[in-house]
Formats: sequence, C-alpha cells, structure tokens
Amino acid sequence: MTDSHETLRDIAFVGRLLNEAEEGRAFALAGILATRGSMPRGAGARMALLADGTWLGTIGGGHIEQQMQERCRRVLAGEEPNQLEWMTHAKTGMACGGDALVGVRLWEPAPAEGALRDVLGRLRSGRPFVIAEGWADPSAITVELAYLDELPAGDARGTTQTTCWDEDAKTYVEPAGPDPVAYIFGGGHVGRALTPVLASVGFRVVVFDDREGVAASNGFPAAERVVLGEFAKLGEKVQVTSRDYVVVTTHGHAWDIDVLEQVSRARPAYVGCIGSRGKAAFARKALRERGVDPAWVDGSIHLPIGDPILAVTPPEIAISIAAEMIRCRAELRPASERPHQHEAPLPHEVRASSGEAGSPTP
Repeated sequence: MTDSHETLRDIAFVGRLLNEAEEGRAFALAGILATRGSMPRGAGARMALLADGTWLGTIGGGHIEQQMQERCRRVLAGEEPNQLEWMTHAKTGMACGGDALVGVRLWEPAPAEGALRDVLGRLRSGRPFVIAEGWADPSAITVELAYLDELPAGDARGTTQTTCWDEDAKTYVEPAGPDPVAYIFGGGHVGRALTPVLASVGFRVVVFDDREGVAASNGFPAAERVVLGEFAKLGEKVQVTSRDYVVVTTHGHAWDIDVLEQVSRARPAYVGCIGSRGKAAFARKALRERGVDPAWVDGSIHLPIGDPILAVTPPEIAISIAAEMIRCRAELRPASERPHQHEAPLPHEVRASSGEAGSPTP
C-alpha cells in the first residue's frame, strides 16, 4: 500500500480531525482519489482546512495545492458546494506534468465524528479493512467502512492492495489496516529458501510449522514472525484474510489439504501449494469432497506451484514461487499501475518442475 502519512490510514491525522468534530467544528477535506502520470503525492493523500484557519496535511504542494486550498476555503465558508474535478497539467501548470483527481468536501461535526471515530477504531484494531467513498453525487458523498470478513465472498475490494478509482461509477476504494502477509505453512527446505526471497521483494513473511525444531525464529531471520502451531488448527494462532498470500509446503500431503481447506474460507489473494500433478488431482478431489467450493478449488489454487522455469532445487523452487507471487500481486493493481501490462503473461498451465513427481520434498 502507499505511504499512510496524512491519509485516512494515519492515526494521528484522523485523531486530529476527530478532535475538531468532537469540539463541534466543521472542516473542509481535500483528497487525491486518482492520478495519471507523475504527481508529488498519490491517491489517498489528504489536506484539511480547520475552522481556525489551520492546515493539516498536504496533497503535494505547488499550484495544485494552492488551487485546492482556495477551493477548501470557499467550501468551508459555504460559498461553493462539494466538488470533484480532474486537475490536469493544463490547469495546474505543475512541472511534473501529471494529472490528479481531487475531491473537496465539507465535513459537518456530527457525521464527521461518527465516521472518523469508526475509522480510528478500525485502525487501532489491527484488522485490515477498506474505506469506500461514493462520489456519484458530490452533494451526498457516501463513506462505507468494512472489515475484510464483512465483505461478500468474491468482492474485489477484499483483495485490492492499492487505491482504486472507478471513473464510471465514481467510487473510490482504499485498503486500510495492516499490510498483507505472506504465510508460509511449512518451514522445510523450500520454506526456508523462500522466506528471504519474499522478504527481499516487499512481502511481510510469517512462517508456520508444527515442529518445535523447525518453528524457531533464528532459522528464519527474514521472517516477521515464526509460529509454532497445529496445521489442523490454524485459527488458534493466525488469522488469514482475503488480502493475504498463502504458500502451502508442509511435510505431509494430509496437512497440505487441511491447510488449504481452512484458508479457503478467507479466499486469500494468492494460494499456492507444492506438489506433483498427481498430488494436485488428489488434493482437489479431497477438497471438493470436504465441501470446498469447486470453483475456488479449480480456479484459485496454484497447484502445482510456481512459474515454469524448470526449477529443481529448493532455492530454484523458491525463485519460481516468488515470481508467481510477484505477478499475482501485480495483477491485483489497477491496469494503470502495471508497467509491463502489454506483455503476455506466462501460461498458467505450464508449471515449474517443483510440481512434478520426483522434485525435492519441502
């Protein structure tokens, strides 16, 4: 996710606005909802004008900020209504040459207090959630907050990891709360090789294993956390969400299936399981027999796991898995944020040799 400073994911910033509302004072809030090209700050940046003339936050400085400051003054004074506008380079003359969609709205004390108290409570809960704003009618802007487990199954907002603006619907979605976690269930040879690779490309890694000699922090210095627990009772130690990534590489096929069954309830952003094509067929059949949604079983589990680079050794397999996860992470971003979207992805049906019979066991 993007920098949280002076956004609605910033506890100090939200707390200051909440204090204004609790004191019965209105304020004007400007926010960047989308950008095109280069801009000093991205979507999510906020700037508020308080009743005493104090400014909080920034949307990047320069001409765009000057113009939005004047707009905030007029909105707070009641001289203009809430506004939504693409501030193009032609309008701002910004040297960076980019465009920004900026929304400016008046927050009256009563509705602001309720909404901001809810935001602050969710930020402090440590649970991931989404902030959704509807701007179709600037005179009646809607704000919806939802924990990931409160969203309907398959709701794309549950897996998004960047801000998203829908130009047709005029809706803005911002992921909030903790950054996604990459869970590695199984700390054997592949899990040990994969941990530093994922950490080096920006994943928060949590390793889970049921063996005391394996689930040791000194064995995974790049992991954020190492958890000792039972594979059949994941919920006692970790809470996988729809925003997270899951790699299943336990020391037994039965445990792999148990883990897959449990994480299926969260519909994670990515799920991969190590194994041969024969194991893949067996595991999918077992999961369907346990009542797991066949569409998810057949369409969402990367089994065999990894991009097709003919990997054999655990370090090679780790690279193939990381490559697949990087690609899946990129596919969750808006198309405008995918620099190589014109290039055809590697075929899913061809898998790394890590998934073939005779490959190293995890």
